[in-house]
Amino acid sequence: MSEIAYLALGDSLTEGIGARVPFVEQFFNHLRRTEDCRLRNWGVSGMTSEELFSMLGNPGIGRLIARMSHITVTTGGCDFIRTYETNGVSIISLTRTMRRVQKQVDRILGLLRQYNPEATIHLLGFYLPLPAYEQSLWLATRLITSMNQAYQRLCRQHGVHWVDPFDTFLHRHDYFADEVHPNQKGHDELARLFIQASDPERVESDEGLPDQSTKVIS
Repeated sequence: MSEIAYLALGDSLTEGIGARVPFVEQFFNHLRRTEDCRLRNWGVSGMTSEELFSMLGNPGIGRLIARMSHITVTTGGCDFIRTYETNGVSIISLTRTMRRVQKQVDRILGLLRQYNPEATIHLLGFYLPLPAYEQSLWLATRLITSMNQAYQRLCRQHGVHWVDPFDTFLHRHDYFADEVHPNQKGHDELARLFIQASDPERVESDEGLPDQSTKVIS
């Protein structure tokens, strides 16, 4: 399909908090081939996986998704942030959140595929947030590794591209704008990972990313 119709769904990562040019815009610029290509960024800061699934249940959104050529999803992080803020580092609470998020993401990907069996879909995994380096690093690493493995399995199950930021962000404090959000360097790396997942031939290339002018429709 020469005309790209790209819908970005998710939380503050998709919205682009912390960056001047978010990864969504950079990825769109990599994909687009003509001036008729369009991007809709529906990232909402603070949106949980349950809230995203609920939003996708709207029939009008389903009809829109059916017309998309590309979809990206970032979700799950806000679920863990809310759990942490409520219960702190509680293995029981975090484990329950893991199970709930996996179930919701399975439902999200299933619904996207129901609406659009042909779209190219990418799902972003997890990296370690900065607080993990100061407390319970072993627990956070174990939890995130487990979540990433679950996301990878769900991607295989639903025919979705898996984007893994864990190693790229490991010990890279310079990629953060605050405790959890990537800065511009971080978003540049996310864009590279999405491009690599979409176009493996373009690995590790610093030809880098296309120019940053985009056409966005809300």
